[in-house]
Amino acid sequence: MLSLLGCGEGSPQAKKVDVAAQIVALKGTVDSKSNALTELAAGGSSCQAAVKDIIPLLNDEDAAVRRLAAYALGEIGVAAKAAVPELTKMLQDSDMTAVTAAINALRAIDPSKAPKEAIPSVTQ
Repeated sequence: MLSLLGCGEGSPQAKKVDVAAQIVALKGTVDSKSNALTELAAGGSSCQAAVKDIIPLLNDEDAAVRRLAAYALGEIGVAAKAAVPELTKMLQDSDMTAVTAAINALRAIDPSKAPKEAIPSVTQ
C-alpha cells in the first residue's frame, strides 16, 4: 500500500526531498523531527544521506519519533544498513508500535536480521 502512496525505495513516484533541510529539522522539536522523518520516508532511497542523522532518533525519548525514525529507515531500504544494530536493540522497546516499526524496517533493510515471528512474544 505504501508504494501506492509514492513512498519507499521501489516507488518510481518517490517524492523529491530537500534532504539537507530535513536533516536540520531532525534536530528540532518533536513536531519538526516527526515532519522531517515523514518527508525523508517519502523520499525513499534518495534520502540515504540522512541515515546517520536518523539513527540517533531510534533512541529518542518520544515513542512516536522512534517509530517514525524506524519507518523512515525502512523506506530508505538497504542503504540504511548502518542502522541494523540500533534497530535490533529497538526490538526491546517498551512501545509495541515502535517494535513493530523496527521489525518492518529490518525486513526492508536486511530480512535476515528480522525476527522470524511477527512480534516478539512478551512474557511476564
